[in-house]
Parts: sequence; structure tokens; C-alpha cells
Amino acid sequence: MKTSYLLILLFLLSACNNAEQPTENTATNLPTAKAQTFSTITAPAPHTLEVTGTIQAVQRAVISARIAADIINIPVTTGEQVKKGDILIELDKGNLQAVVKEAEVAAAQAQRNLQRETRLMKKHAATAESVKNLQDTMRIAQAKLNQAKEALGYARLQAPFSGVITVKHANSGDLALPGQPLLSMENPHRFEVIANIPETLLNTVQQGEIISFTIPSLHITLQGKIKEISPALNPASRTAAAKLEIIENGSSPYLPHLYSGMFATIELPAKKGTPKTLFIPEKALHHYGQIEQVFVPKENKAVMRIVRTGANRMQNGVKMVEILSGLEAGEKVLLGANRLQNGQPVEITDNK
Repeated sequence: MKTSYLLILLFLLSACNNAEQPTENTATNLPTAKAQTFSTITAPAPHTLEVTGTIQAVQRAVISARIAADIINIPVTTGEQVKKGDILIELDKGNLQAVVKEAEVAAAQAQRNLQRETRLMKKHAATAESVKNLQDTMRIAQAKLNQAKEALGYARLQAPFSGVITVKHANSGDLALPGQPLLSMENPHRFEVIANIPETLLNTVQQGEIISFTIPSLHITLQGKIKEISPALNPASRTAAAKLEIIENGSSPYLPHLYSGMFATIELPAKKGTPKTLFIPEKALHHYGQIEQVFVPKENKAVMRIVRTGANRMQNGVKMVEILSGLEAGEKVLLGANRLQNGQPVEITDNK
């Protein structure tokens, strides 16, 4: 049995060393496939390191109360669009109205006392000191009245900007406490990327630099401009928080289907001044289990090559894959509409 295992291992090693696979007896009765050719290109190797990031809205807010009161009504729902100034939450203002009424009575009483004392002073029946004390009392009463009226205004919570409600933290009948989150909202039209940059890469990026990031769930790659880098590291993760402003242009506009909390991967340069290497379009690459394959044209047939790939890069909107071994500079690969098979006849349809 050991001898059998050894023979199988030697056979596999021999197949890997001979990357171009034989075509004899491998493609009998296969139809002729139409395919285009693409010559490998030479470009700087994108020695990058991916870090994770999160999409979040540029403009967002957590709505909370400034006073303690029962919630009477929340006229909005999660996902609802609101405009700046719309009523979001109404609190019970019964106690607040009573406080305002009490403050109005106290201010009116202080005003009457001051007027009476002023008349008496003119008749030399009161002193200037008593009039001054009543003036101070009136100012205090007026300040309390203004404060009570301001607190009454806090019974209605309004939208600070136009946006969408993302989370409802409370319901009608709950007790609202100062600083307690009641609603969350955001502007759904502008987003940014939040990322944590490892301390080993801080010297490779700087504010204002443009870098690429990918949203795997949408299968899109966009570009962002670093607008903020924290000058302090998180001692637990040894990373610095950074914000990327999504660049809005013809190839990467703000997309209406972006959502806060989406996962993103950011490509950071691990080393600059790297040598050049070979690249082919990602659609020319095929996978068979853990084996990566491409097809090259030879005598009007598709010949399979085993390759080893490296990093990815974007070029003119096309995702290119780095080829570390298996192809030579300038060699052509096949791009077929359907998956090719080793030895299959091909008709080259390149534009003349």
C-alpha cells in the first residue's frame, strides 16, 4: 500500500511540473467554442494588505430627550423619510405647562411689587436699596419663566435634518430620560467608510490619499479619499481609526443601494516601489477545486494551463489578477462565453 501511495504522489508531482496539459483523447466530440484572446500585460505588482471597514452615513443623529417625561406619541416608523423640522416625538407636557404657569405668576407678582416700591420711593416712603432688591427678584422670576418656556419646547422633538429613521429605541408610553436614545436617523444619500489602520501601515498612507475599497456583498470596487486619520492608537487593537470619503464620479457614484453597516475591505499599500508582474482579466481564470486554470490557444485548440495567482488590481474598470507562475509575458489567454475544456476546438473571434 505504501508503494501505491508513493506512485500516486509521483504522478501528481509530474502533472504539476508539466503545467500545460496534453490534449490527446481529452476533447473528443466537443463542439467548437468561440473565444477571444487577451495578451498578458505587465504592470506594477499591487503589494497591498486588506483591512476591514464599515459603511456609515456621513450625516447621522441619535434623538434623545432633554427632560424627563412620558412619551405621548411617536408619529414616525422605522424606514420612514422625514424632512428637517418634522415632529418625531411628543412628550407629556402637562407638568411643564404647570411649571410655566407658576413661573408666570411669580414673574407677575415680582413686577407688581417692583412697581409699588418704585412709587413709594418717589414719595420718599421706600429706599433705593429695597427697589434694587425687588429688581433682582423680578430678573430671577423672569429667568425662571424663560427656562420653563424653553423646557416646554423640549416636549416636541424635531428632525435636525432631512433623512430616514433607522432605529426606534422607544415606544409610546415609555418614560423618556435626559440623554436616553429614543430614535436614530441618517441621511441616506452620502456615505463614508470607517476603517482601522494597523500601526505597521500608518507610514504608508496619509490624509488626502486616494485608495480603493470593495463592498463584497455588492461585488463593486470604489475609491475613497482619506479625510481623517486618528493621531492616537487603540491600545487594544494597535490600530488608528480612519475615515474615507467616497469619491463621486462617473465610475463610482454614490449608490442608492448602500446601507449603513455594510462590510467593506480596504486595500492599503504594504510596500511602495514594487517590481512589475503579469496580469490577466479575472474572467479568464477558472477554478477546479483548489487548482487555478487558464486556457491558451494552440493549433486552434484550448490548452489548459495551471497557474498560481497573487493580488488583484483594477484597470480601466476591469478586475485584473496577478499571475505568479504558469504564463509568460505577452502570452495569450482565451476568454470564452462558456467554460472551456482541455483540448476543445476554438474559433478565435478577435476584432480585426
